[in-house]
Amino acid sequence: MIPSHTLPHPKPTVTDAVLQSFEHLLDFKAFASLRRMVTHQQSKPLIKRSDFMKLVTLYLPEVAAHIDESDSGIVHLEIGAMKLATRDALARSDFATVRKHLFLIADLFDRADAELYEAIRISYLEAIFLGDTSAAHIVARGMLSNAMENALRQAESRLEKQRSEQA
Repeated sequence: MIPSHTLPHPKPTVTDAVLQSFEHLLDFKAFASLRRMVTHQQSKPLIKRSDFMKLVTLYLPEVAAHIDESDSGIVHLEIGAMKLATRDALARSDFATVRKHLFLIADLFDRADAELYEAIRISYLEAIFLGDTSAAHIVARGMLSNAMENALRQAESRLEKQRSEQA
């Protein structure tokens, strides 16, 4: 059967396709959920580098006790002490302590200013997890927040790229 030229057969335009794709994205439940998430993130105060030791002293006094006074104020050294405490807990397979450390670090990581974020990423996450595949590290890696896991994967990708360029 040959289509009739008298009946309209509108061809969908590019704008119709774009509008239809936006319509399914504007689901109210998804929008409300996204709005709650953004509002929750905005309600969290930004944590500055100078606040790191205050929070460690408050929540993990046993870690703060091992930080040398001469390291005070140098965020990479302060975070390095935290890294050593977490590594010690991993060596003992003390996952309750590891979980406590990672819980605090995850909260700091999500709310950190640029300087603290970089210090945590480099002097804690990468220093502990990059290249280590021991059973304890695999268990601990499963405890990482999504943001920390993503940062670690990006570091692994950069490292792999560097290795392939050198080969």
